[in-house]
Amino acid sequence: MSPRKLAAFGTAVVALTIGVAPILTNAADHLDAPALGGATANGQIAPHSEHGDRDINDVYVFRAPDNANRTVIAMTVNPAINLFGGHFGTNVRYIFNVDKNGDNKADLAYVARFGSVDRGSSAMKPEQDYRIVKYTGSNARSFDEGTTVAWGESNGGNASTRYSLRAWAGVRSDPFFFDLTGFIGTSTKLKTGTAVGGDALGNNPTDFFANLNTNAIVLSIPNSQLPDTIGVWATTQYRSDGRWRSGDQMGRPAINTVFNPLADKDLFNRTPPSRQATAYDGKFRKNVIDTLKFYSSLDSEGAYSNAQAAALAGVLIPDVLVYSRSSKLPAPLNGRALADDVIDVELNVTTGGDPLGLFSDRDATGAVPSDGIGPHTDYLANFPYLGKPH
Repeated sequence: MSPRKLAAFGTAVVALTIGVAPILTNAADHLDAPALGGATANGQIAPHSEHGDRDINDVYVFRAPDNANRTVIAMTVNPAINLFGGHFGTNVRYIFNVDKNGDNKADLAYVARFGSVDRGSSAMKPEQDYRIVKYTGSNARSFDEGTTVAWGESNGGNASTRYSLRAWAGVRSDPFFFDLTGFIGTSTKLKTGTAVGGDALGNNPTDFFANLNTNAIVLSIPNSQLPDTIGVWATTQYRSDGRWRSGDQMGRPAINTVFNPLADKDLFNRTPPSRQATAYDGKFRKNVIDTLKFYSSLDSEGAYSNAQAAALAGVLIPDVLVYSRSSKLPAPLNGRALADDVIDVELNVTTGGDPLGLFSDRDATGAVPSDGIGPHTDYLANFPYLGKPH
């Protein structure tokens, strides 16, 4: 889509509310946080984030395609920066949280901080000095006594590193793929009987993100420094009034975006994974169960049973992207690579399908089986793997 069409669509999207149905939202995690300006206080989708520098789009964990002995973790932030501009925040911590023992608490953290934009650098590829500090044990939660493991300049090539780490930060092509306009049309049709502009999933699929850029931080870590199974989630924090405040949080794609109504999204972003299943009398788990039962009722087999919805909620909450080098499970149950079609999996699961074969009385296909969009073609075979910016 051309920038003019994208801008026009962004304006039109403002008129669509997301407060009634949690599934009527944007993307994997793009613009999910009302506190960051991605959704307005009265329940409308904002065309872009007012604080995109702390707005997480997506989190990825996968085996390095060019070296099976390394694990890649990546986060993208600041959606659609080639349309709206943006750089890494100078008052923002970008945090990769890694759980090494299954208790949903960080035992390892990589924290990136960025300096001011260099004068004279390109507005499309702003240059900022940055460093990444590694914290271990309880320090991964308090951020005391860390060790600098990478330092460099955004959009300036690979960082200088220690301990065989590889690091890169800067502008890349947004790797996410999704028929956003068709999804909004389908979601609206489910509520009103009429799709927006006649568009819906399966009708002229269009990848809304194909020409968009984002900021990315990519790390490649030797497997020898990690256990076989890890849990990963990303968080951002921003400095305000003399203290660090919670920004955004994400593990698996679309958990907060799809399952929590507007009133609960910021609260979810502030709740650590170790408390998400039980906090606020189990509010977030109940949100997942209620959403699954509502949308699965559209399936020809009828809604999930209480037990089935609860079992799925037990997998989806807490919001941690689990990755095991020895597991054969598909994404997003086992990591997430750039080309993994997590949207098709989640559309099926949310609308009553059982693509993973968990329940004997349900077939694999839900009421909305696919958005009709496949992976991008610009992913790289070598580090940093995300495509070059448009």
